Amino acid sequence: MTQTKERFLLLRRRVIEKEFKRMNKEQLEAVLTVRGPLLILAGAGSGKTTVLVNRIANLINFGNAYNTDSTDFDIGEDEVKLLEDYLSGNEELRSEVIRICAFKAVNPWNILAITFTNKAAGELKNRLEAMLGEKSNDIWASTFHSACARILRRYAGLIGYTNNFTIYDTDDQKKVVKRALKELSFDEKMLPPKSIIAEISRAKDSMISPEKYIEYNELDYRKKSIGLVYREYQKQLQSADAMDFDDLIFYTVKLLEENEDVLEYYQNKFKYVLVDEYQDTNHIQYLLTSLLSGKYQNLCVVGDDDQSIYRFRGATIENILSFERQYQNAKVIRLEQNYRSTGNILNAANAVIKNNENRKGKNLWTDSGDGEKLCVYSCSDEIREGQYIADSIIDNINKGYKWSDHAILYRMNAQSNFIEKFLVRAAIPYRIIGGFRFYERAEIRDAIAYLTVINN
Repeated sequence: MTQTKERFLLLRRRVIEKEFKRMNKEQLEAVLTVRGPLLILAGAGSGKTTVLVNRIANLINFGNAYNTDSTDFDIGEDEVKLLEDYLSGNEELRSEVIRICAFKAVNPWNILAITFTNKAAGELKNRLEAMLGEKSNDIWASTFHSACARILRRYAGLIGYTNNFTIYDTDDQKKVVKRALKELSFDEKMLPPKSIIAEISRAKDSMISPEKYIEYNELDYRKKSIGLVYREYQKQLQSADAMDFDDLIFYTVKLLEENEDVLEYYQNKFKYVLVDEYQDTNHIQYLLTSLLSGKYQNLCVVGDDDQSIYRFRGATIENILSFERQYQNAKVIRLEQNYRSTGNILNAANAVIKNNENRKGKNLWTDSGDGEKLCVYSCSDEIREGQYIADSIIDNINKGYKWSDHAILYRMNAQSNFIEKFLVRAAIPYRIIGGFRFYERAEIRDAIAYLTVINN
């Protein structure tokens, strides 16, 4: 290796480090790990979205440049001088410097980034656009369902649908299930549509067709009946050229498993697959990501085994716990520095979390100081709880805090009733996030209307 090339490689690494200078050590390692399967165990508040965005930026701008001594072209003194000038503060050279530093840079359209919610996908797209500009438009950054719908819009003909199929929501599903029950002369009281929909969803998450479901439950009258409804339900969906949300992933996996040319096309297209909130993936989502990343094995999953909360929806923590067994050469990086909370909060959280039985293990820490101590107040009933919350807020306001400095978290919507009562009594302004105020809920308004009629 020539002295000129050695100088260039040293400067190139410095350029890339400058580009991601806001990353801590572990974050930077995750950003610069380009090839092969990667599991990023990201604790709460550890900047996982920042890592995802910067990792994609590194793939597109620099490729695998940081980890290799290779270059895309011959290096001369002019290139060395360009990097030196840029590192000395000439920011106008940035685009040219990125061009000559790159090695096997990844095309934006070769990247699939999957998140769980439309909101998260929207945030990811906005941050990628802010960092990459127009290049970000060609990245597939979407939810599982959106990505699958996009694939099926092209190949639905191979599974018996048209490319203009309709996607049914929950209300549509209920109507079809009720028609299926009527068609089969089953009683809705014995087989409630809601429970049938949940069972059908679980079956699809496990890639179980109606025929297999009936076969597996031959000796269970209730489940066999659900299987018959499941079969009629799918028959009616197909005749209406419609799919439900579970079908989007179910049929995409089926499409990829049964059509080698389609699988090969998308494996070549998505050379890099990134999945957020991996601890909340279910079996069929695991199958999908495994299929898409099967050729190049460039699968990066981000998750926290201590934040898996969707088991009731079919999510399996095993996907993250067994990642290293499923992908033999997997690299594991732990993001443990927290940027959101103070030391006392993290110490309390760590003390609780360490009791979890199934976890990979990590210890969150912060350099933000200890902060205020946590206060635990035990109430004998919901009335005293509501009173304590209202009194605490008023006390803080008298100390100079703002209304917006306060947040109240509860596990169920029903718990907000007494809290809201005491907030109203104390004239504390509040806003319910993700739901209605207690007295604005349809069932409560109905109940009050009936009571008003009785009273009059």
